[in-house]
Amino acid sequence: MGIYITVGVFIVFDIVTGIIKALYNEGLNSTYLRKGLFHKLSEIIAVGGSGLLEYGINYINLGVDIPVLGVVSAYICGMELVSIIENICEVNPGLAKLFKPYLEKLKNSDKEDDK
Repeated sequence: MGIYITVGVFIVFDIVTGIIKALYNEGLNSTYLRKGLFHKLSEIIAVGGSGLLEYGINYINLGVDIPVLGVVSAYICGMELVSIIENICEVNPGLAKLFKPYLEKLKNSDKEDDK
């Protein structure tokens, strides 16, 4: 149960920091808010589905233990953490100085992975 709470907290923090960023910059935009909430809903479905898969594997004898829930949850938490840091950096320039080099490295490594 703890893994679901942890992922949920990361998602809520991202929503809160996203709203703070929006209010700081230009105000809330219902289109962005709706798209963002659908993204969050898909993340919740991914975590729930991976948990259901792990639970179901106990009843379907595949002979393999697939730790999908931990992997999916870790990926979503990491993705949310990066988004939270990006949101905070746009609101607070002092923190942006600290985090920007790391965010740039992540963005550059993503571009290299796409090649």
